[in-house]
Amino acid sequence: MSDLVDHGDLEVEINHGQVYIYSAPPWRTDPNQANAMLHALDDAQNSGRYVGVSSGLVDLVVPTHWNFNAPMRVEVWTAEPPPDDDNWDNVVDVDLDITDDTLHFQGSGGRPPIPCAVPSGAYRARIAGRGYDQLRADVEGMDDYRLQLWPRESEASPTLRKSWPGWNAT
Repeated sequence: MSDLVDHGDLEVEINHGQVYIYSAPPWRTDPNQANAMLHALDDAQNSGRYVGVSSGLVDLVVPTHWNFNAPMRVEVWTAEPPPDDDNWDNVVDVDLDITDDTLHFQGSGGRPPIPCAVPSGAYRARIAGRGYDQLRADVEGMDDYRLQLWPRESEASPTLRKSWPGWNAT
């Protein structure tokens, strides 16, 4: 049985159709990881998940160019949360490690990171977005996002749970 133990609602900045999610920037301890953002973007697009990972950084790619007040709900669970993929347009599971009890959301293009308090640990993360059809129709402010976290015992590959069919038109 999984239980929701904590949650928080914040607004994140999407810029150039992306928001980066990370605990510690990979380039902070390893200058060779300076291209992690580009590698995560390549992974997001080449995999068809539109959520890419590289060196502990997650790149959430969305069909809007920008939204500087995108709602993001962050939930921490004791175990994998019950599925509700039908309520979302795009859903992806990835591994995400959190250090220093902080998770950051950062819009592409050098936007300032937005911190969120989350207990340190090795997590599986379910990233979901919706309102994508409205974004495609140029209706701004109809998108919202959710990040669910639960403890993981081992590493797993990213998993596309649900793909928004509009990606095929991009």
